[in-house]
Amino acid sequence: MTPTAIDALAARLLSSNDIAGVIEAASTEEGVAVVLEGLGVAVDRAPANAELLRAAATTAVRTGDHVRAHEFLNRLGRVEPRLATLQFVAATRRSLNTLGHPAIRISLLSSFTIDPLVPFVDLECRLLGLEPTIAVAPFNTWEREMLGQGSALERFSPQIVFLSAALEDLLPELAGPASAAELRDAGLAAVDRLVVAATRFTSWSPAILVVHGLHSVYRDPLGPAAARRGPSRAEMLYELNARLAEALRALPRAYVLDLQDVLTRRRGGQVDNPKLRHLAKMRLSEAVLDELARTYAQFVAPVAGRIRKCVVVDLDNTLWGGIVGEDGPHGIRLGDTAPGSEYREFQKYLLSLTRRGILLAINSKNNPADALEVIRSHEAMILREESFSAMRINWENKPSNMRAIAEELSLGLDSMVFVDDSENERAVMRQAIPEVLTVEMPRDPALYRETLERIPQLQALIVTDEDRSRTRQYVERREREQLRVSTQSVAEYLNSLGITIDTTPVSDKTLPRVHQLFQRTNQFNLTGRRYELGALTSRAGDDAWRIYTTQVSDRFGDHGLVATALVKVSPDTWVIENLVMSCRVIGYGVEDALLARLSADARSASATWLVGEFVPTLKNEPARGFYARHEFERDAPEGQSERWRRNVAEHAVQMPPWVTLRSGNGA
Repeated sequence: MTPTAIDALAARLLSSNDIAGVIEAASTEEGVAVVLEGLGVAVDRAPANAELLRAAATTAVRTGDHVRAHEFLNRLGRVEPRLATLQFVAATRRSLNTLGHPAIRISLLSSFTIDPLVPFVDLECRLLGLEPTIAVAPFNTWEREMLGQGSALERFSPQIVFLSAALEDLLPELAGPASAAELRDAGLAAVDRLVVAATRFTSWSPAILVVHGLHSVYRDPLGPAAARRGPSRAEMLYELNARLAEALRALPRAYVLDLQDVLTRRRGGQVDNPKLRHLAKMRLSEAVLDELARTYAQFVAPVAGRIRKCVVVDLDNTLWGGIVGEDGPHGIRLGDTAPGSEYREFQKYLLSLTRRGILLAINSKNNPADALEVIRSHEAMILREESFSAMRINWENKPSNMRAIAEELSLGLDSMVFVDDSENERAVMRQAIPEVLTVEMPRDPALYRETLERIPQLQALIVTDEDRSRTRQYVERREREQLRVSTQSVAEYLNSLGITIDTTPVSDKTLPRVHQLFQRTNQFNLTGRRYELGALTSRAGDDAWRIYTTQVSDRFGDHGLVATALVKVSPDTWVIENLVMSCRVIGYGVEDALLARLSADARSASATWLVGEFVPTLKNEPARGFYARHEFERDAPEGQSERWRRNVAEHAVQMPPWVTLRSGNGA
């Protein structure tokens, strides 16, 4: 069938009241594969048409096109987030081949029936490019499961656990006429139950634990009088949640989920279904499940390393209203009142992203002089030139600009988020660079901030000192680049930087950053292995392991903690299980200095061999050859894995001559 005929079929599908009939007739005449092409065109033209998406997914299954079937199912689940639809999506997906995405193991514990949440969480994981396995414990077994001791939870070995214990189940007195003082005492005891269970769980499991905050479906029986008699139930709830949050902060890997915030953000529908509460022990209505699953995804994404490092924004009608080339720098809409306050609110949120390590960049088709005048001098601008780590303001196509930005920042394209008000520009970016996360922006700029707030890939479980200083570090990087251009050789450049390195053992303070490096680093990552925080914590306290941290500074500023190595030690041999380094210091010899430190420490411990492994991934080409250029000998290959060794008792690895060691502390 020709493209014209496929377009005609798509038009018939879009205009028909009997989509199934059109598909059946066309399948007989043209074949199912042709119908799938027509459906693909149709759903691109009507992306919110759930009936078309359902038909497209079913047809893709019939043709054996499992990749497109997954895609259509993902889109259907997002367009129509109803329980019946999500159950159809999950059931259909079970007949498909997996896509080979990374796995994630999730456990749901609760004091009530929470099974309907599973297909919603499954969808959110698929949208993150993960293959989830979700285990649901029988309701009200959460305390027993969290003890470990051979429980199903322990055997499942989850990476992340969500615990939802309803206040009404913990505190049955809420349904009756108990006094505020009685409720408070019982509520504190209920919080203690949660904290005791969380404490036991974190003592044996390396998983992340997320505990729902407390919320009540019962209104205060005193009504308005409660505010005068006090403390009201609302005040009691606030106190209990504050106590729970404080206690969880004291535990490793434990977090509280603000359930009240989730319920406030839901789009219509009741929070609680009283009938199902009594018939099926359900505490959360269908209307809440979609929003709750999206909130879960904000925890899952950083646990699984599915994060983005740079938000790349358009300017006209994205950071401000109007077109500066037509309206002029003083004619754009930007200020403290509408229209214009929504853009200022959006800029404030973008600035907050830089405070936790996410970079900002500009990709705009514009006259540079006009755009820079607004950025530098408009009184209502929140984001100034120094807020952006890279800028491409020109008339080039935006995919080319995006590639240039990624190269300048030494980031992979799959680290980028693209924000543009233009539907056409978004479509071009998705087509040209699918690795970039192109955000589907609403037409109303008042919703811009909320749209980015909901992106799981922009979340973090821990914010480190390096995160807070990252934008400044990229400003310093530009200064280094100016120096590089002015010097005559690489050697002169490196010597003029005055690089100082401090390699020390991991500590409680630096462990979160080490975990972050292992999770996020792709380019200089010798094996591609990721490590959960609990596993690193365990190894940090084990004499059979050493975890090295490397902090770097030079004449322009402090790079922060940029490299780490995990080493298994024995009397004769030290094995580097993995060594990773931030891409922003590639080329400075940091990895060479760290290897020299490992070599020196192995010699000091009377070990003979230093052994390392290289496992190629799709992104770690910059790390290939690391051991070879340090004269390690390659063992017989085992599959894709390369194992290298060097006799450090006879020949130590030399420290780069342009590097100064700040201390001689071994790990």
